[in-house]
Amino acid sequence: MAKTVVIDEIHVTIRVPNDLPEVQADEVHRVLTGEDFMNRLRRAVRAALRAFRNWPSLACH
Repeated sequence: MAKTVVIDEIHVTIRVPNDLPEVQADEVHRVLTGEDFMNRLRRAVRAALRAFRNWPSLACH
């Protein structure tokens, strides 16, 4: 049996103007899929989850 279950998923939608030049839209996509952005997003999520650090049953490892 699994030790954890998914209780929620968070999806982020990024919108750009429909008349944004393709070169700029590609740059936005490159940034959002880049290692730096993903690392910053992970750190932000970990920081938010620290609110549960006093809940041993929900401890984030």
